[in-house]
Amino acid sequence: MIKRANRKFGLTNHWLKLDPVDKLITSLLAVVLSVSLFGCNRNEGFRDGDIILHTSKSNQSKMIQDVTGSKYSHVGIIYNKDGKTYVMEAVQPVKMTPIDEFISLGVDSKYTVVRYIWGLDKRQMKMMYDYASAQLGKNYDSKFQWSESSMYCSELVFKIYYNAGIQLCNIHQFKDYNLSSEDVQNEIKVRYNTEIDPDELIVTPVDLYNGLSTGVVFDNY
Repeated sequence: MIKRANRKFGLTNHWLKLDPVDKLITSLLAVVLSVSLFGCNRNEGFRDGDIILHTSKSNQSKMIQDVTGSKYSHVGIIYNKDGKTYVMEAVQPVKMTPIDEFISLGVDSKYTVVRYIWGLDKRQMKMMYDYASAQLGKNYDSKFQWSESSMYCSELVFKIYYNAGIQLCNIHQFKDYNLSSEDVQNEIKVRYNTEIDPDELIVTPVDLYNGLSTGVVFDNY
């Protein structure tokens, strides 16, 4: 089925592409899951590990939307604890945010939740939670670099799953995205004080949404 990549963050040749057969199988399963679960409402609750996306109100939101060609500019991962639901998100710093607060910080409180279609067992959930807990308090990575010293939102979600042997989507590079606009070029100069590395590895919120092993379980856009 889906191939699992070697867990060595930062080495380009260790990140695998999903092969065509896996893509076909996971695409069919994603359609089945979307049809069967779309329409779940918030009162029914979300599962640990569900992925929540929205259009952030942050200053960099429009830039992310322009670069990725998507409405989604922020993403987190859902955890339930002591009867309450939280979203682990990479902001400044990485933290657990009550889900209602997370939703309110999105434009018009619109959001989408996607779920890993193959299901998570207890071992995987423990590996994910242990890795996620170790990221709490880390600084937000405004340069979107593939490192363990700081985290940006979609990198955090991807690596939480990847630590449990699950590759949610393909990894891309800066050069795969639209960096041509004047606003984006000006922001690059501010953040990097030089040219960016076009080969830098990156995962964006919409990559996770489009991942062939995820299916929509809620969407109020």
